[in-house]
Amino acid sequence: MATQERLIETPTGTKLGKIFDHLEVLGIGSFVTQSGNLSSAHTIFRENVHIEVPVGTVVVIPAPNLWFLGHGSLQPELLDPLDDNQDQSWHTADHNWGAGVFQVAVVGLNAPDFSQNPPKQTAHLHVNMFLSDDNGDDSWFGIAGYNLLYLGKPPRVRPPIDGEVSTGGIKIWKGTKLR
Repeated sequence: MATQERLIETPTGTKLGKIFDHLEVLGIGSFVTQSGNLSSAHTIFRENVHIEVPVGTVVVIPAPNLWFLGHGSLQPELLDPLDDNQDQSWHTADHNWGAGVFQVAVVGLNAPDFSQNPPKQTAHLHVNMFLSDDNGDDSWFGIAGYNLLYLGKPPRVRPPIDGEVSTGGIKIWKGTKLR
């Protein structure tokens, strides 16, 4: 079979292929990873990234939205993605495209740490890029952008014992169910 289920990292362990549960969007992250100019394709560019995620996250879904792999070099080598006034030039190299890869993988999702105030939860990502010509000896660079979708179950608000609680100007009265 050409299509198979893959592993999904959760705070309670690895799941195979699917999670059939009611999950809410707890947040969205947006990141860019840049390899800089690399002299050859003899090693894959790998970066381990540790990020904070919303407390209650059950799964992190990466969604690539930009990638640029090329032979040659870029000047400047790295850009500030938030600076619209930067210009980057590509110094081309005439090489055959052999193979190219970009991957963002969630390799770990920690349970919330309630010993901290406020509580925190983290995830561990691997970002991999690779570009090679036919013999792997040519210079290359990679830029990859990706969004992360944080799905989970938000922490529950405890209803007050004595009657009302204020939640951003909305009054919740005794007998109202908080879900």
